[in-house]
Amino acid sequence: MTPKRTLLLCILVFLLAAPAAAGSVARTITPQEGGLDITLTVTGIPVGGIVETLPDGCTWMETDHPADRTRVSSGKVAFAVIGEETINYRAQGPQDAAEAFTGTWEDLLTGESGAVGAGGARDPGSGAAPKEAPGFLPAAALAALAVAYRWRCSR
Repeated sequence: MTPKRTLLLCILVFLLAAPAAAGSVARTITPQEGGLDITLTVTGIPVGGIVETLPDGCTWMETDHPADRTRVSSGKVAFAVIGEETINYRAQGPQDAAEAFTGTWEDLLTGESGAVGAGGARDPGSGAAPKEAPGFLPAAALAALAVAYRWRCSR
């Protein structure tokens, strides 16, 4: 194996071993006659949860999210996320309340969490490190060592 190929393979292994991009949830609010249409765009969170806090003066109306994975209580709405990319819901209230919506999300697989609309993840509150795919990094390290050993032996 040529040194160029060895270098290319090592770079490929390290790129594949890089952690996945952090999750995030973006919020888009569209004022409509008699209410606000809210769309949550979920990125990189296969299993998790989102809790939205409705501003004062807003009341819950409806959602397209499954009823058995949605809970509404005391001005808060909780969504269980299982593979969704978007969640749409509607609230009744003044159009100027659009800036007052707040929310948090959590990825149950990695332990990451963040604010809805903030764009990125923050460290898990428990201080635990994000979980990685079991065995993937050790396998990638062994593959890189095998390539380096083979290259050294072929010289």
